[in-house]
Amino acid sequence: MFQRELARALHLSRRGAYRDATDALELALAAADSARDRARALILIAHNLPRQGDLQAALRRASEAVAAVRLVDGPDHDVWVAEAQTELCYVYAQFQMGRDALQAGWQALAAARRAADPVREAWALNRLAVAYAVSEQVDQACQDTLQALEIAQGHVGAERELMLSCLNNLAHFWLQASAEAIRNEDRQAAAEALAHAEPYAVRAAALVREEGNPFLVVVSLSNLVEYQLGTGAIDAALTIADEYEALAQRHGYAGMVQQARAQRALLQLRRDDTAGAQDAYEALEAMQELLLQPAPQQLPARLRRYLTLAMYRAYKLRGDPARALAAHEQLSALERQSARNAMALQTEAMLIRQEFEQAQARAEHALQDARRERERADQAEQEQHRLRRQAAELGRMAHEDALTGLNNRRHAEFALPLLLERARQESRPIALGLLDIDHFKQVNDAFGHGIGDQVLQKVAQVLRRQLRSADLLARVGGEEFMLVFVGVTAAKAQDICERLRTAIAAHAWGELAPALQVTVSIGLSAGEPPGKPHQLVEMADQALYGAKHAGRDRVQFMPC
Repeated sequence: MFQRELARALHLSRRGAYRDATDALELALAAADSARDRARALILIAHNLPRQGDLQAALRRASEAVAAVRLVDGPDHDVWVAEAQTELCYVYAQFQMGRDALQAGWQALAAARRAADPVREAWALNRLAVAYAVSEQVDQACQDTLQALEIAQGHVGAERELMLSCLNNLAHFWLQASAEAIRNEDRQAAAEALAHAEPYAVRAAALVREEGNPFLVVVSLSNLVEYQLGTGAIDAALTIADEYEALAQRHGYAGMVQQARAQRALLQLRRDDTAGAQDAYEALEAMQELLLQPAPQQLPARLRRYLTLAMYRAYKLRGDPARALAAHEQLSALERQSARNAMALQTEAMLIRQEFEQAQARAEHALQDARRERERADQAEQEQHRLRRQAAELGRMAHEDALTGLNNRRHAEFALPLLLERARQESRPIALGLLDIDHFKQVNDAFGHGIGDQVLQKVAQVLRRQLRSADLLARVGGEEFMLVFVGVTAAKAQDICERLRTAIAAHAWGELAPALQVTVSIGLSAGEPPGKPHQLVEMADQALYGAKHAGRDRVQFMPC
């Protein structure tokens, strides 16, 4: 099963279907029976998750990959270290944690050079450059990326993705430098940075046309549009923005759709300014509409700041001081919010790392105890292998359900009191749902326990896709799952549970086995936080009993 799911995941990744590829990799990970297989799956998952915007899960998987490769023996050990540390470097950079990203990048580069592997060396340099850029060392970032590009161009076995990544990174670094210079009103520096970006943006856009991965096409074309925006090639840029927005829309790259729409608004504003249309407010109104979008369609903070700054300057140019002042105040508020968000994101990353390191420490202590026991019992080699495998699994098994990859009952019992206390301190509502697969015993009896296990895995995948990373999702029984939402009203919690119920009922279960149909019943309790966790669970359990008694395949609500 591992090799089948791995091959399917690699095929999907090459097509840019990263979410489906990750689902296949999670199945492969569950089937992995060796340190090498587990390390391979974790590295690929960590590579895919940032492209889906799930940084928290990416950090966990990248950290697990770094731990897993320690158990990979053989002459290619450094190759595995280089790959795992390269992914960890990139994830830390996305968290804006430059120091940690640099440390992981240096370790990746050293391991790749020890292994004398030029492709891994180029990837390490490429990701190390991103860490330097986050640390505001753009010159060093460009030097490392140029070195990576030189290796990629001179090595026959280098992947096309590596070369495109180098070209796009170089274009991105210089385009960001140009934007920063414009922000500082240094037009000469902006023009110089734009000239540096040109060959990389143009070449990447030309090469990517031969690529079958739509995600790489979208990224390359967005950089080209950014360059054309700076040069004033408005009509050409609008045409390309339309092209890559349609491609991003078709493949579900929501962030790139937002990028295209923001760029289009900026292009339209630039066209107005170039034509001297001082009183044309259509582009500015389009920008304001983009900025007012509610979550989850809301633009990322970087794009919101970019558009707001453009609005401020446009209103100022048009002699509209009131709107210019409003835009400036909005920009100041965004800067403050961005700083708060960055701090919160980094704090979350540190908590994830602390949790993982504690699990690793427990595993290490267990390993040391095992080694002492091995020495006393004179069972050297055989005992060492068994205990090393056990230690590697301790951190994951403590809070993870082995079949579905979700949190397990132990984690739920640990987390629920903390969530309840948080809701109480913040005076926010809390909701707890208990989801049970209807007639699951009949599924096992009719189709076999293998199909039953796949049903559990697929239900877990559907739930994970539909819920936020901040929500608690755990498998707490054979076919029972717990869902906890903080800050969600009772009505909203019912809507969420109904959406989950519908998504599971509508899934193509016949692909697993002909005539298979799966539904779920959900008991929901929501409202003001009760005094004890067990009260919330008991009310949800009563509601679940009511849902089953009423015919199943429904959501039953009971207020706190």
